[in-house]
This record gives sequence, structure tokens and C-alpha cells, in this order.
Amino acid sequence: MYSQEQLERLAEKVLKEVGIEQSQTVLDCCCGSGIYTTAAAQLVGEKGLVYAVDTNGEKLKDLRRTVKSRKSKNIIIMEENVESKIPLPNSSVDIVLLYDIFWYFRPKENKLTRLLQEVYRVAKSTALISVYPAHLDLHELKHVKDEMENKGFSLEREYSKQLVHEGRIEKGRLLNFKKTNNQVKKLEMRIADLKNRLPAHSVSPSMIEELEDLEEKLADAKMKGT
Repeated sequence: MYSQEQLERLAEKVLKEVGIEQSQTVLDCCCGSGIYTTAAAQLVGEKGLVYAVDTNGEKLKDLRRTVKSRKSKNIIIMEENVESKIPLPNSSVDIVLLYDIFWYFRPKENKLTRLLQEVYRVAKSTALISVYPAHLDLHELKHVKDEMENKGFSLEREYSKQLVHEGRIEKGRLLNFKKTNNQVKKLEMRIADLKNRLPAHSVSPSMIEELEDLEEKLADAKMKGT
């Protein structure tokens, strides 16, 4: 049995290694009871901000009690369904934590695709997205990596370490991605998204025109090397 102090100390160590620093804005997506939320708040300090988002009201009650008892001013708790929309402005977050979310956001499901699109939207151009892929086998893990790449994130580092998981300390894997910003990748993402939306029959002229326009821009970007 681990004490709360032990869990928090390890969570803070993990996030410090991930790269969370003073004055940053962090999104803890599907934060649960907030063990990584409070650790992130310690690292970003008074000038930083941590958004803790989850749909589980009971777990958020635990986090609210912790925030109140510690008089934390740099944690904003939101009970929201991030599957459809993350309630934050575009390009507003330095670090996104996607820790232990895949029991719900399963690989190959549309809700994971929608979540990653929202993460891309709210992440700054220099943002880091840290993923703790618990509850995945090797095949599912590969799909998540591919999906992250397809949605505009490049894998920077993958490593194993001791992590906090459901009130325990256990060996786990972290995947740290950076937001991809080159023009070629952005255009490839837009083309892939458009092709996914093309109906099987009766494709509208406007969609064909949009696809042709994007493909011309992609060819031009590749020639320029941007």
C-alpha cells in the first residue's frame, strides 16, 4: 500500500522528466482524481496553470477537496466530455497529458480520432503531448502511435519507468510526442481527413474541388521543402 505522499512524489518526478516547467499551461485530459494534476500544479508554480478535465464527477470531487485543502490557485477543474470538444481556446496549452485514457478511448474508434483532433487544436505549436498507454496490447499500441502521427504529432521519445496507476506504483511506458508544424504534414492531414469524409457515392463537386486544391498545395509544399 502506497501513501499519498509517495504517489505524489513519484508523479511529480515523472512530470519533471517529461518536461513540465514553471509558468507553463498544462491540460490533464481525463484527469480522474488528479494525482498528476496536483503534481503538474507544483511544477508550473503560481504563474502557471493546470486544466483538469474529466466526466467522472465523483473523482473530481476528490480533486476539488484536495485543491480546497491546499488552497491551490493554479488548478481549474472542468467536468466536460472531451470526446466532442475540449473547452479551451486554440493554441493555448504547452503540455497535454493523455494518461490512462485508453480504457475508454479505444484504438480504431471515432471518439479517439475526435479527441486527438481537439488536442491538436488546443496545443501550441511547440506543445508536447505525453501519453501513458495503459490497457493496450502491442497491436493496439502501434495503432495509437500511427493515429497520433496521422493527426499531426511526431514521436520524440518512448521509454519505460515507474508510474502511478490507479493508486499503485507500477512499471509502465511513456510516449512523448511533439506537435508537427511543417506545411507538408498539415496538408497531408487535411487531405486524409477530407478523404475520410468523402461519401461512397455522389461526391459533391465542391469536395472534389477542395481535394484537388489541397493536393496542388501539397505538391507545391513538397517542391519547396516546407
